[in-house]
Amino acid sequence: ELLWQRPPWLEPAIPDQWETIVDDGDLLVINKPSGLPVMPGGGFLQHTLTALLEPTGAKPVHRLGRFTSGLQVCARRPETRAQLSRQMQPQGGCRKLYQAWAQRVPALDVGQCLAITTAVVERQHPLLGWIWGPRADDLELLRRQLSAHSEIRLLERAAIGDRLDVVIHTGRPHQIRIHLAWLNTPLLGDPLYLGEGRINPDATPGDGGYLLHAHRLDGVQHHNAELGFTAEPPPPLQARTNSIRREK
Repeated sequence: ELLWQRPPWLEPAIPDQWETIVDDGDLLVINKPSGLPVMPGGGFLQHTLTALLEPTGAKPVHRLGRFTSGLQVCARRPETRAQLSRQMQPQGGCRKLYQAWAQRVPALDVGQCLAITTAVVERQHPLLGWIWGPRADDLELLRRQLSAHSEIRLLERAAIGDRLDVVIHTGRPHQIRIHLAWLNTPLLGDPLYLGEGRINPDATPGDGGYLLHAHRLDGVQHHNAELGFTAEPPPPLQARTNSIRREK
């Protein structure tokens, strides 16, 4: 029998306050702040949403990226988590809408939509070996690929860039970041996924700086009712002009 006690390590500070969208004693939906990891990993164990929720009995149903803010669905009963997890799958019936600030998308005018169906592929990375990224022209850089489908709509064109609605029809790793980088219009502040299919060799997927928010979730079935939730974006993601198109 081998017993090993690993001493705790110093974890970076994280935002530990959030807005509760709904809490019925089982279902818990919050507006997660950017910078809060959902699950343990990458040097985080106690400074995670999972650990902070332990006293409430709730556990996350899915996982937003650490620096993606917005709607995070949790539940207390295992049966509810299982049901909601199935609904969050690509064919599960939920509609996931994000808002993002990206570099200018020349193919769009305000109100227009564009579908992106290019695959998410595994790319070589000097720090991690392999990471998910946009398709590259050099096929030797690829190892695996996953089909992916996103749809973007231009909400606002401002001096800093374009504010977009993004609907994801598949849930691939870093799908929105990768699809916009593939379009050569990466998320503003994204340290990893650059334009022209390039990946920053000195950055990792867990690095922050990009502007992405899980804004709306529709079609959630809970207790024989269909629910929808909205989380207002934080100030860095809010509109910059008065001439915008808002989702009704």
